[in-house]
Amino acid sequence: MPAHSETPRQRESRPAARSGTYASPRFWLLPLLVLLLLGGAGTALYIGGLGSPGDHLKHFPVAVVNEDRGATPADGGSPQNLGRNITDQMQQGFSESDEIDLRVLSPDEAEEQLRKGQIHAAVLIPESFSADALGLVSGALSDTEATQPSITVYTNPQAGPLASSLATSAVDPALERANTGLGEQLTSAAQAAQGEARAEQQRELGELGLPAQVQQQVAPTVDGTSADLLRAPISVTTTAYETPPEGTALGMGAFFYSVLLMVVGVSGSVAIHFLVDSRLGVAPVEMGPRFALGPRLQPARWKTYLIKWGIVVLGALPTAGLMMWVASAVGMPIPHGGWFFLTTWLSIVTVSAVTTALITLFGSIGMVLSLIYVVFMGLPAASGVVPLEALPGFFTFIARAEPLYHMTTANRAVLYFDAQADAGLQSGIIGMLILILIAVALALVFAVLYDRMFGRRKAELVPA
Repeated sequence: MPAHSETPRQRESRPAARSGTYASPRFWLLPLLVLLLLGGAGTALYIGGLGSPGDHLKHFPVAVVNEDRGATPADGGSPQNLGRNITDQMQQGFSESDEIDLRVLSPDEAEEQLRKGQIHAAVLIPESFSADALGLVSGALSDTEATQPSITVYTNPQAGPLASSLATSAVDPALERANTGLGEQLTSAAQAAQGEARAEQQRELGELGLPAQVQQQVAPTVDGTSADLLRAPISVTTTAYETPPEGTALGMGAFFYSVLLMVVGVSGSVAIHFLVDSRLGVAPVEMGPRFALGPRLQPARWKTYLIKWGIVVLGALPTAGLMMWVASAVGMPIPHGGWFFLTTWLSIVTVSAVTTALITLFGSIGMVLSLIYVVFMGLPAASGVVPLEALPGFFTFIARAEPLYHMTTANRAVLYFDAQADAGLQSGIIGMLILILIAVALALVFAVLYDRMFGRRKAELVPA
């Protein structure tokens, strides 16, 4: 009998085996469980992490700069520094909880921290604030021109547009309370000044013998417009400290680019995993109608990991250059090209080290774990959409272990903050290097253990 011929029993049992495979609960349940896991975990992590940022503020960095020189009231009272009063009120109000980290800074310190993305907004009280505010009182009783006291809130959209919105939402109520409090103080001072001015006028006009009706008509009075201005005297202006340039997606470009690098790193690593396994005879790969499977070399698991990751390490060099060239061609400004090439390359390498390590440790299920860990957990924790200080505690805790967090921090520092080390470039690069070290070490250690305990990897058929 030829070696390739089948017995009648084999021919009869083959369709039954196929139907048994399709009918097996394992055939349907495992893919369904994987889909449920990805859908449920993705929704819980992504939507749960980013859904209500205003409810999770903790140590959100905002600065107040008081340049007010103070002034003396027109009636000769004691000097006042109304800007210092507002600063003290803000400090007292924000100290009641740990939501806002209010920093009282000098102008130079505030500018430096804005330039490095270390604060999300700065409240500036100008030098003439007290003089302008007290001038409203004297101006309300005379024809003297008065200037409305102003406060400027500088936001930092390059650190994240949503962060700027959260900062103004936190600062605005405090400034409204300050406006109301100062309005009551100035209104009371104006009423007192009005009473004193009327008494003085009555004394002078009484000596001239003018009728009381005439005295009443010419008496100093705070009119309705002046009274309204005194009740809400502060003019608050909100403006961006530095407007993001064109091509930066309103300050989100660094995050979008980092997400792109993450996708390239994950998908590229998975593709290389299948291609290398096929060439090493571990598992076949389908390319159109063709199945490819090389000779069974049965390589050591640790060697396979280094081959796969090494291909990405080398391939990421031209890939980083190509991505930068395309990004520049479509309008994305790229300052500090050398640093940006390094962070681009290192981002792909970091994601690949982690993804390939998870596949080495857990096999095919490592691809699912990569989606959960690198993507679903990484997106909220990256601080690209919602700042870290506005995320639930879980994401604040895991952020430093997420590749995308360090990638976004480093890329944003290069693109928007002049590649300054303490603006996130240094911490981002160090964070990625640490993750690479941990991923490679775990992959190599467990690969050696697997080979010793279970033998070399083989391409074998597993019965249904």
